[in-house]
Amino acid sequence: MHTLCTTIFRSKKVWLAALFLFGLSPLAQAKEKGWIQLFNGKDLKDWTVKIRGHKAGVNWGNTFRVEDGLLKVRYDAYEKFDQTFGHIFYKKPFKNYRLRAVYRFVGDQVNEGPGWAIRNSGLMLHGQTPESMTVGQDFPASIEVQLLGGNNDGKKRTTANLCTPSTNVVMKGKLFRPHCIRSSSETYHGEQWVTAEVEVFGDRIKHIVDGKVVLEYTQPQLDPRDGVAKKLIEKYGTKMLTGGTISLQSESHPIDFKKVELLELPSPQKWVDLTPQKNLGKHWTTKGNWIVDDEGVVSLVPRKDDRGWARFDDYLWLKGEYKDFEMSFDYKVKKRSNSGFYFHVGDRKSPVAKGIEVQIYDTYSRPKNHRLNDHDSGGIIPGIPPTKRAAKAPGEWNHFHIQCLGNRLIVELNGVIVNDVDLNHKRLKNRPKTGSIGFQDHALELSFKNLRIRKL
Repeated sequence: MHTLCTTIFRSKKVWLAALFLFGLSPLAQAKEKGWIQLFNGKDLKDWTVKIRGHKAGVNWGNTFRVEDGLLKVRYDAYEKFDQTFGHIFYKKPFKNYRLRAVYRFVGDQVNEGPGWAIRNSGLMLHGQTPESMTVGQDFPASIEVQLLGGNNDGKKRTTANLCTPSTNVVMKGKLFRPHCIRSSSETYHGEQWVTAEVEVFGDRIKHIVDGKVVLEYTQPQLDPRDGVAKKLIEKYGTKMLTGGTISLQSESHPIDFKKVELLELPSPQKWVDLTPQKNLGKHWTTKGNWIVDDEGVVSLVPRKDDRGWARFDDYLWLKGEYKDFEMSFDYKVKKRSNSGFYFHVGDRKSPVAKGIEVQIYDTYSRPKNHRLNDHDSGGIIPGIPPTKRAAKAPGEWNHFHIQCLGNRLIVELNGVIVNDVDLNHKRLKNRPKTGSIGFQDHALELSFKNLRIRKL
């Protein structure tokens, strides 16, 4: 697909320190000098306006303007709104980035603006170009970070929500087709300034408000059921969105932007397929009885005399060492099976003491009133239980997605984030920060498939 999104990195020591202070992904941290000011505070020379009913480049009614150092959206030239939705596009597309906008809603909605559009605007990502929109098109095919303000009516109205004009995303492992979903943000009433940020890295997108992650999803894509999207899919040969334009909305309520800035991030490395093809030797090393079938499923078949977990050479060890990485795999256990995913192992002869383990266990068979602990699936050993019970029944395939970046560890099990922890946690701070990756041989049957990894 044409490029449609972007963010920016920085000196490692600086962004790791910021991560510790603010609890954000290291991808989010950078020295201030690396931020690109998309809005320069003076004029709109780097932007192109597209308003419904007009060709690209026509700023009808001076809807978008710069006054007092602010990018303002105003409707004083409108008798009524009449579905005249507009967008202002930055001049170039981006792919991996951190976007930050400081905004506030002001005044009253223009006459005959839609009821749902009161105190409503958006940051449009992965968008098509303004020139590719038809004259009568209301919204660009894009991923919308919906900005909402509270109505001072006592009702919760979150911001940095997700809407999907001509698009879909994947949430909790499933294709998400509803048009909008709320974030977990606070409600912001009145004319206060709000800071909304978006982190785009590979196929993962996070919405962040005032330093807190309020929504996450993956695999943004065009919706082939939609007419606009269908034409773009035919043009570019794929429905997947990996980048694109960034635009700001005019949806009938006045809004000010004090800052619109972007920090570009380096692209993640390509995924490496670790699934063995008839033998383990290419990527793995072990003295255990790990068997590979014709479909690339790796199964541990304990030998008659195998007992316990302290046979460390029998673990399935990935060749090389890893610090910042993203790993995904499917696993299947039998009733009461037990294993673990080890990483940052500083000494393969002592992984329990010199590494960190993400537990693999038959948590499904635990009693309903069982209190989760670090030995349940998705728990982190030592000492950190999963926040949710997400494991499937014995005999069913489960999916783990594990991301370790800087001091942040995110563990997602079957589409549910079950752990999001700082590696400076008191139970983890003395563990190595880099090292080997491997799977535990607990002398209990289990299987893996679809193993892949990439360095970050």
